[in-house]
Formats: sequence, structure tokens, C-alpha cells
Amino acid sequence: MFESVFYTVAPMVVIGFIAVPAALVLSICAGVQKYTEWREYKAALAAEEAAEVSAAESATDGE
Repeated sequence: MFESVFYTVAPMVVIGFIAVPAALVLSICAGVQKYTEWREYKAALAAEEAAEVSAAESATDGE
């Protein structure tokens, strides 16, 4: 009885102790990467908007 439980449940418990923290770390890393990409995207949008405003101001100054 004990041997069958040991051979079936124990490996699952060990794998769980390894897999859960690994999945958590990978999830955190993916979230950090996604947040970094989002910040770069927002910075690019802000730079593009600033360039458009600057171009519009220089066009109105030239008139």
C-alpha cells in the first residue's frame, strides 16, 4: 500500500515543487518583458506625437 502511494504521489509532489516556482518565475519574467515592450511603445508614440506637434508649429511659424 505505502509503496504504491510513494511511487505515484511522491513524484507528482516533487514535480509540483519544481514546476510551480518555475512557472511563477517564467510568468513574472514574461510580465516584465511585456511591461518593458509596452513602455517602449508608449515612448515611441509620445515621440511621434511630439514630432507631429513640432512639425505643425514650424509649419505655422513659416507662414
